Formats: sequence, structure tokens, C-alpha cells
Amino acid sequence: MAKAKRKAERSSIELSDVHRELQKVLHQGTVLLGSKETVQAVLNDEARVVIHASNCPEQVKQVFTDAVINGDEELIVYEYPANSLELGLACGKPYSVASLCITDPGDSAIVRVLTPEEQPKEKTLNIDTR
Repeated sequence: MAKAKRKAERSSIELSDVHRELQKVLHQGTVLLGSKETVQAVLNDEARVVIHASNCPEQVKQVFTDAVINGDEELIVYEYPANSLELGLACGKPYSVASLCITDPGDSAIVRVLTPEEQPKEKTLNIDTR
């Protein structure tokens, strides 16, 4: 269930919302840039959110996927819909960033933005139409 929840379609997530909240986290929260730091934080259960570029190496992506599969229910993994250079620029860096992790979101709502919304179940009314 956790895997399905984390791998839910992200098309409803607006990139502008991700950018806005990422900027807040960079200024007010704690962010670790780079694959080495991100993998280490995931393995030590310090990461709350992982964002990786679309061209992030497969072995690095596998570490994130394994963490979610192995029961880290609170870890949110988001694939940024652009390459690592664009992710770096979104972070205000002049270099590429394959992955980053957020250990403290600060006042940002990035956890809420990246969490897929549960679809409300339809309520059926028992109305007698006779």
C-alpha cells in the first residue's frame, strides 16, 4: 500500500507549487543537496522528502524505492519532471543536482504539496424511489 501511495500519479502536482515550496524550504528548512548526502540521510532515516531529477542514476533511485518498499512510511519520493541541471537551477545553484532531501521542511508546505490526495469515496444514499 505504501508503495502504491508513494508512486501515485503526480500529474495533479503543479510544478509551480513545488518550486514555491522548495524555495521556502531552502530559506527556512534543512536541505541536503547531492546523491551521496541524500542516500546517507535515507539510510539513516533522517530524510522526510526526497526529490530526484528525471536523469538521476538508476542505482540511486533504487535506494529511494527500496526505502519506501521496506517500510519507511513517512518518506515521500518525488521525481522532478526535469533534468538535474534544471533541478540545480531551481535550488538556486549554478550546477546540477541529481537528488536532494529535506530533513526539516521549516514553515514550508512541501510535504502537503507532494502528498497525493486521497480521493473521497462516493456516498450512496438509501433513497426509496417508489
